[in-house]
Amino acid sequence: MTGLETDTFTQAPVPTKLEVTSIDSSGNQTELATAPLPASTMDLGSLDPNSAGIIQVTGFDDAGTRILAGQSLPVLFGWIDGVTLPVFIQRTGEFARLPDPPSDSRPSPVAGVLNGRYIVVTGGADPALASTTMIYDLMELEPVSPAVTLPLTPTSMAFVAPVADDSDGGSTDSIGWLINAAGVYQYDFSTGTPTSVILPTGYLPADIAGGATVSAPDGSQYIVGATRTTGAPTAAVLAIDSRGNPSWLTLAQTRLGAAATWVASVGLVVTGGNQTGDPTAHGAEVITVASASTGAPYPYPPDPSVGSGAVALDGSHVLIAGGVLPDGSSAGVRKIDLSCMTQCAPVAWQPLGASITGAQAFAGGVGSASDAGSAGSATSAVVVGSEPPTSTTPGLTHVYQVTSSATTEIPTKVAHTNAGALSSPIGVVGSVLLVGGAPAIESLGL
Repeated sequence: MTGLETDTFTQAPVPTKLEVTSIDSSGNQTELATAPLPASTMDLGSLDPNSAGIIQVTGFDDAGTRILAGQSLPVLFGWIDGVTLPVFIQRTGEFARLPDPPSDSRPSPVAGVLNGRYIVVTGGADPALASTTMIYDLMELEPVSPAVTLPLTPTSMAFVAPVADDSDGGSTDSIGWLINAAGVYQYDFSTGTPTSVILPTGYLPADIAGGATVSAPDGSQYIVGATRTTGAPTAAVLAIDSRGNPSWLTLAQTRLGAAATWVASVGLVVTGGNQTGDPTAHGAEVITVASASTGAPYPYPPDPSVGSGAVALDGSHVLIAGGVLPDGSSAGVRKIDLSCMTQCAPVAWQPLGASITGAQAFAGGVGSASDAGSAGSATSAVVVGSEPPTSTTPGLTHVYQVTSSATTEIPTKVAHTNAGALSSPIGVVGSVLLVGGAPAIESLGL
């Protein structure tokens, strides 16, 4: 399926060969079939019905260059016997709109991926839509009906890590954590059952409401109150372990508008959002969750930027992109080294084409599917953010690919206002989904 794009197979260079492969849970690929284009059918042969994997479709031009790509979610092969399994395929290095788009166009959405399958979009800046929830199924490539009514309008959200389900290769846990300043609910999306949550003593929901959620590879998640851009500065972090148990962590300093990411073998890294004029502030700190519940400052100068995004490039380097300084100018793109112990300073990368806030960063980039941060060190990143809105101008969303030597804007198919971005479950590592701010869900395929 090519979604709303009509020229996927016809624009130059034209694909001349299609390849279908399966990818198992260890990342091993098995070629199932190839065919010259045009073609109407491909025989994938016999698959073990008890095996599970991802079905990946790739298109090549005459030079053997990979120009089309798409893949399914993980499925049990026996489950798809006699079933139509749609696979979204798109031009690499470009945005494309997913099929059957929702009419929902709320700006500044609260969004996440449930069970590795469902895009959940709720909250946001449009009062008429904030209390409603849109869910889009990435397996069937269509919105879920009927609509879901949540017990509160969240300003932050997290999901319990999914557990494998042998029926279709999907998952069974459907628990969302819904948070706003008034309280916390666990919501079971499979049954529609809400449960009010009493958090441990230490902080209140208001201390983290509006904060971004950072996920760790073990399934634990961290709602970092300091990443919100409005409200009071805060040091509170709500940790939710892989079994859904909450606890509190504390940053070394209160921050507002900070950036946060997870770094393997290091822990939760928080940067920026320092209070202006505080000479004792540190630009970055780390909570080594396995051994500490409080932040340890790193010797970087104060960073008062608000609304930056952060992503780990490898086990010791973090890229920080976007955000604005107190005078309204762009904070730019910069890299910090967590192995630095004294008199540290960020290393500047090429600047962005516009000042953006609400930024999010993803390791890897266009034309670098193998450079997506899953192994080794990524040398590029995709940065998504929006211009600071004014009383007359909405916050137009921009997407950039950045490296240490170049910045390139990647045009979206339609204009978005204050959109959010998610790591894509239906693309190679580093692919991005754009949601909100327009009646479309766009996929940037690598």
